[in-house]
Amino acid sequence: MANIDDYIKWRADVPFDIDPFNEVDALVLCELVYAPFDGLVPGPGLREKITIEELYKKFSENFSKEALLKRKAFTKMAPFLMSNMVNTKRFGGIKLAGFVNEVDEKMQSQFSVCSFYIPDGTIFVAFRGTDDNLVGWKEDFNMCFSKGTGGQLKAVEYLNKNFSRTMKKLRVGGHSKGGNFAVYGSAFSKMHIKDSIINIYNFDGPGFIPELLNTAEYKSVVGRISKFIPQESIIGMLMHTKDKTYVVSSDAKGINQHDPFSWQVTRNSFNEVESVASSSILIDEIITKWAMQVDYETRALFGDIFFASLSSSGATKLSQLTNNRVKSLTSITKEIQSLEPDKQALVLDVFMKLVSAGGDSLKNTLLSKLPKNVSVRKKEK
Repeated sequence: MANIDDYIKWRADVPFDIDPFNEVDALVLCELVYAPFDGLVPGPGLREKITIEELYKKFSENFSKEALLKRKAFTKMAPFLMSNMVNTKRFGGIKLAGFVNEVDEKMQSQFSVCSFYIPDGTIFVAFRGTDDNLVGWKEDFNMCFSKGTGGQLKAVEYLNKNFSRTMKKLRVGGHSKGGNFAVYGSAFSKMHIKDSIINIYNFDGPGFIPELLNTAEYKSVVGRISKFIPQESIIGMLMHTKDKTYVVSSDAKGINQHDPFSWQVTRNSFNEVESVASSSILIDEIITKWAMQVDYETRALFGDIFFASLSSSGATKLSQLTNNRVKSLTSITKEIQSLEPDKQALVLDVFMKLVSAGGDSLKNTLLSKLPKNVSVRKKEK
């Protein structure tokens, strides 16, 4: 089966005037923006640019293959796309500018973006998804009650500041949270900038609270949004959307399908399937049912308390929690137990509502996965 890396090799000698920019090109750039470009790609403005050939040379001088492979992130393969992109008719000569990568604890935002100048005369703005930083995961949670997180507002600011005078056509996209930023930033950008946007790509990014879908801003761009999710999508099924959605086949399982390298490609498009897996539908139903029981204020309080508990272990990155799960769980449990009674009750209540939302449907799904010859014994009274 073929993926985006194979696609780059296939289309290397096919310029954009022969085969126009497509959805797979967009995913390639949205994956590439996960590479550690700090100090290599100019930014935050667009005045200074660097070609992909120049960038690859600098990148190779600063990072060894071994060091890149040791990174914990599932996006660690992103930089390796460059080696097949440089000096090709399709991707050679692409210029990069406007790189931003910042974590703002005060605004509870993790924000990263880069602008790609494409040989067809357009600009592609790629927003990065959530990295390993806990602040970024807190922002993901904030989306389930906020009309505008710190990162979403920065996406608007980035487009307004950098493209207020451009005469070029724009495409905007992102993977995971970056896909959400792409939609939000496009919807709430200034009208003349919004008019220059040809396409908006959301690759397995979460949706929005219902109120945002009813705004004139969202409605003004929804016809230009293409959302792509894998068969067993979890992140992309969160919250609400009215985007046109396509389901892509993946050679991975479960949450690992969130990795764009697992998405299957034929020629210049994704391999599509009719619908998401039953497991994705179940998760969507559970989260939706839970959301109906927990109002926005409670979600906000829960998020503050829960992520403060995570940080109490001394961790600032998700990998630090997963590397020592026992120690982290002990620290989090102690933190919750030390809370005032009303806050402790709130945390437990929200957790119980989530468990309750799973109910029989979750239990029945787990039972259906058991071998036919395995019986489940009822607990004796």
